[in-house]
Amino acid sequence: MPPKPKDPSLVARRNKTSTRAVLTPQSNPKVPPLPKGIRWHQQVRDWWKRAWSSPMVPEWTESDIDALYMAARLMQMLWGDVTPNEAKAVAGEIRQLLAQCGLTPMSRRSLQWEIERGESAAESTAQRRTKSAPAKKAEPRPDPRVARANLHAV
Repeated sequence: MPPKPKDPSLVARRNKTSTRAVLTPQSNPKVPPLPKGIRWHQQVRDWWKRAWSSPMVPEWTESDIDALYMAARLMQMLWGDVTPNEAKAVAGEIRQLLAQCGLTPMSRRSLQWEIERGESAAESTAQRRTKSAPAKKAEPRPDPRVARANLHAV
């Protein structure tokens, strides 16, 4: 006979979520400057503003900022003059750094971070779903195999 189940107050879940968070978009984010002494490529500056304007910023700690600086330097290398093999290696490092900071959809999913969706997002989703609803089907065409079934060899 199996043992009695534990009391619910004593059960410890092994799959408890520790990093789950609902992230809210920032209204006026404070974007720190990129390090001085480098003429930053426009793509890097644009990425830097987008990263610091993202809803993930409140989840970052002081040590995460160093990873963002490394990503910026690697992006600067990527947008500079590099060989295809160097670009491939640098792009792989950038991808990993962005994932570590929660800046990719899959990393947010694994961290169980969700971006808060307001009422307007819910409304636009509902509108998009109603627009993409399948239209009325046209009348089915007759099956050509039926017409061939009446043919006989002479």
